[in-house]
Amino acid sequence: MIQDSNLLTGIVLMGGKSSRMGTDKSRLTYNSEKGEMNPAEKQQTFSELAYDKLKPFCSDIFYSINSEQNTLELPNTVIDVFEGEGPLGGIISSMRTTQKSIMIVAVDMPLVSTSTLRKLVEYRDWNLLSTSYYSKENNIWDPFPSIWEIEALPCLEEYFESGERSFQKFLNKYGHQQVPISSEKDFTNVNTMEQYIRLPISS
Repeated sequence: MIQDSNLLTGIVLMGGKSSRMGTDKSRLTYNSEKGEMNPAEKQQTFSELAYDKLKPFCSDIFYSINSEQNTLELPNTVIDVFEGEGPLGGIISSMRTTQKSIMIVAVDMPLVSTSTLRKLVEYRDWNLLSTSYYSKENNIWDPFPSIWEIEALPCLEEYFESGERSFQKFLNKYGHQQVPISSEKDFTNVNTMEQYIRLPISS
């Protein structure tokens, strides 16, 4: 675990509608440590996996949810007050509630490793608004996982209120720390049942 004085507030971002999946992605199961689908006796949900991966780096962890996910009865929840407006709304809602710098893990990225999160911490620059992975080859930001300093909130709010929703535009507009991507596998998004079924069965 990193030193307590440097701990962030963790956010499991899971407030999307999961429309392409057809079921709430946060409730899907996967054994990330063994790299295989969980047998019944070892089931762990995507939301639990994300929570566990944040624990070494965060003093508190919150679940960013939509109003329908209140039925999941999760501890420490933040309801996205901008439902249907994309993940930027979830980040703004989370920062308004916690008033802390945050580390975000998207619930639909079960292959994210602890080393990928540790690399964010190592590259973190408190003088910049966020620390995010960036592909120099494609000139594209990978917004999750990432660290967002609390000082970014006014800029995020202004950008959002202007009608903008693009992460790429925001991250290109303001000062952000670039972290080189070393493992493409860690950034696998699971948006459909086909993608879920095709998750690797071995490390």
